[in-house]
Amino acid sequence: MSHPGERNRAQAGLDPALRQIIAGFRNSETWDEELDLRLLQALWPHIAGSFLARNTSVAGVAGQRVVVRVPDATWKRQLRSIGPALLRKVNEPWPGSRFVEIRFVYEDHSR
Repeated sequence: MSHPGERNRAQAGLDPALRQIIAGFRNSETWDEELDLRLLQALWPHIAGSFLARNTSVAGVAGQRVVVRVPDATWKRQLRSIGPALLRKVNEPWPGSRFVEIRFVYEDHSR
């Protein structure tokens, strides 16, 4: 689902200096789940690649779970197959493994 040029940028990973800054902010007493969500939403195009980011969005953070909104059931099925790799990329900004699950959801309006 990614384009060739995006694969190289996605594999480059997050800048170590940026990871260190994020880790510092996360140690702050005022950091919370809402800030985790906002950071993930801002970094989503870098994490997922521009094609995937245009078609999906980070909808929420619930404990150690990231919720990603997808356009339909087909996207949901296809993204499950790359879920583990995407989860590793989602965890890049945080020291350790902040998230242990990525869940893909869509609203079914056909019912």
